Amino acid sequence: MSDMKKTPPSMAWVFLDERQDSINGGAMIVSSGSWGDMPASYHNGACGFSFAHGHSEIHKWLDPRTKAPVRYVDWMTVGVFTPTDQRDIRWISQRTSEAP
Repeated sequence: MSDMKKTPPSMAWVFLDERQDSINGGAMIVSSGSWGDMPASYHNGACGFSFAHGHSEIHKWLDPRTKAPVRYVDWMTVGVFTPTDQRDIRWISQRTSEAP
């Protein structure tokens, strides 16, 4: 945990629910106001997160596009999702650690 410099363990998510049509590997990319995979919205428009120090929470998404219906598209060909409403991206970015 001492390696977590940007985001303290109580704020850094480790696991999250990923949308079933976005699961393609073991990573969730959050970078520069966009994400490469889509988080889930299974919980009435919200996503479950677990954090490095042990707690978990369910975060309700604010942008309706974050909780868009499942489409079963190939997210690798669709590309990175950059929402115009940045509130959801800002929330998850504040809780995302940086790679060393």
